[in-house]
Amino acid sequence: MRDSLIQAGYAFDPGTQTWRQPGQQDIAYNDGDAAEQQLADLIARSGDLSVLSAELKAHIRDWHTLYHLSGQRANILRPLSAVLAGAEVLEIGAGCGAITRYLGETAGRVLALDGTARRAAIARSRTRDLANVEVVVDSFMAFRCERRFDIVTLIGVLEYAHVFSDAPDAAAATLRRARSLLKPGGRLVIAIENQLGLKY
Repeated sequence: MRDSLIQAGYAFDPGTQTWRQPGQQDIAYNDGDAAEQQLADLIARSGDLSVLSAELKAHIRDWHTLYHLSGQRANILRPLSAVLAGAEVLEIGAGCGAITRYLGETAGRVLALDGTARRAAIARSRTRDLANVEVVVDSFMAFRCERRFDIVTLIGVLEYAHVFSDAPDAAAATLRRARSLLKPGGRLVIAIENQLGLKY
């Protein structure tokens, strides 16, 4: 996967362990500086980063930590575990890595994409012990890579398509773009999350 990123012009940042295009600008999205810094610090000093980590669960104090640290978020993909096994997955909108972590524990190889450097760095920190995960900082519509994937996920992303795309029908443009990144016979997984992503 690294070769594909290098060929597409991405450079590896050894400090954050993420990939990005030179001069690429972050998208305007975050959960607040203090909340994201707290999350980054918690994950950086945690030893057990697994989806069902009791260590991370012990830090759940509010909505923000519940959303990012709860193992329940992975339930949205658990029914697809057999399909994910061994698959190459592109996760669009990785955020702070809750779903990325599950994908890394379940799938063959994962390329997680997020449009903000801080959130991408947190996602990589959450998966730092998983060699099968790469994290890229880039907006989805600007993302360029020749590689095609068995599965592309849009979890909690499609509802924001109009914010990040200038297309007249942003959701349709996002879906077309996602489909173009699939291998023949590949699968697109779409979910519009409720509080913990359990309903859908």
